[in-house]
Amino acid sequence: MSPPDAATGVAPDTPVSLTTANGRLSTVQVTDAAGRLLHGTSSPDGRSWSSIGSPLAPDTTYTLVATVVDPSGRTQHRETSFTTLHPLGTLTDDIEPSQGKVGVGSPIVVKFNHPVGNKAAVQRALGVQASIPVVGAWHWLSAKEVHYRPQSYWPTGEQATVLSNLGGVDAGNGIWGVGSRSVSFTVGGSHISTVDIANHTMTVMDSGKVVKTFKDSAGRDKYPTMGGVHLVLGKEPDVVMDSQSVGIPRNSPDGYYEHVFQDVNISDGGEFVHSAPWSVGAQGNSNGSHGCVNLAPSDAAWFYDFSQPGDVVTIVNSPRAPEPGDHGTADWNTPWSQWVAGGAQPV
Repeated sequence: MSPPDAATGVAPDTPVSLTTANGRLSTVQVTDAAGRLLHGTSSPDGRSWSSIGSPLAPDTTYTLVATVVDPSGRTQHRETSFTTLHPLGTLTDDIEPSQGKVGVGSPIVVKFNHPVGNKAAVQRALGVQASIPVVGAWHWLSAKEVHYRPQSYWPTGEQATVLSNLGGVDAGNGIWGVGSRSVSFTVGGSHISTVDIANHTMTVMDSGKVVKTFKDSAGRDKYPTMGGVHLVLGKEPDVVMDSQSVGIPRNSPDGYYEHVFQDVNISDGGEFVHSAPWSVGAQGNSNGSHGCVNLAPSDAAWFYDFSQPGDVVTIVNSPRAPEPGDHGTADWNTPWSQWVAGGAQPV
């Protein structure tokens, strides 16, 4: 029997097996203290049994009960037990998108509750199934976060399912994965907008066709709007914008504290496409914001209704480079070869 009777500290990825030299295994049952069965399969000749499917749970005692029948028909019962190791921590994940409809630029984002030391093993436990086949790859942004995206934007109508099978995975540094699950999402229309900092315009495309062109006012020279490919991270009808949150005192000449409406978020750093009735005079001719893209109220309301998480908003002619650690710009400003190299497994 493996693990042997009374074994302790058994790794959760250890297979359980039982063999008999001369007889036949008539029954084999492996259970934990709660009575949950460990699934397994017997060889055609009945002389061996091995566990399949679900791995062992950490910090758990299992009991193995087997009945062996010898060539003369006599039976013998055997019972053993073993205990799996007590991990320093258990690894779980949070997956986005978890449901609903997203834009063509939406990455799959998996965040972990502990730093991952064994990235290759954890990455092997993650899978993506797509109704429309794409070439895609994982890329680690940190020891606690990995993203998946296709080489090009998702096709409209894609139905994707993310599979996570962390149970029994050695994540390194005494951390072991637990659980398995799947989440699914659908890719909506191809919404790709371009904000031209130099020409003070915003062009909105839907499925490859221009549907709107707005006048805008972006970040002034002191606070330029970040360039590169951004993603819509979310939207709120009313956001209290406080300059103090980005290091600008409220009572300074550049300070502000006010309710702003129709806010479409495109960066972690507080960049939004939003309604700005106070800057209508500058829209179309000059940049005067603190980094956001200012639109007239009616234009902002239309764009707010149009937008979905994962839509693409590309900022061109900006003096400020995209930031690789910002969730608004982390995914699509990295060349594909560099993106692939950031994974822990070959594509």
